[in-house]
Amino acid sequence: MTSPSERAIAFTPAERTFIRGELAAAFGVFPSLAAGIRLTTWTSGPKRGEPKISPVLAGLIERGLMDMPAEDLGRRAYFTQTGLLALRTLYEDGRYLDPDRFGHLREELGIPPPVPEQ
Repeated sequence: MTSPSERAIAFTPAERTFIRGELAAAFGVFPSLAAGIRLTTWTSGPKRGEPKISPVLAGLIERGLMDMPAEDLGRRAYFTQTGLLALRTLYEDGRYLDPDRFGHLREELGIPPPVPEQ
């Protein structure tokens, strides 16, 4: 089995910044992967009511790492199974998602808790 550092990281630097911004705790609330990433919508103009999709999110969707299911009316974006595996690799690497700041993702990603040193 390859170590996390030997596996390729599937996310670009801009995508990693986007992920850190969306999945970090805000005001004491820890985001859940199962709840998806909430999208804002256009409030006026020809796109009124449609979700605002940043170029970074559009790239993640295009590459199959995230999806916007029709049943959610474009209000949330979710990681696909491929995206979750890539996110797990990103978390396990330790350089990109600080385990102290993003520890709330560990269980959802199926990563066992660290073994305390004796």
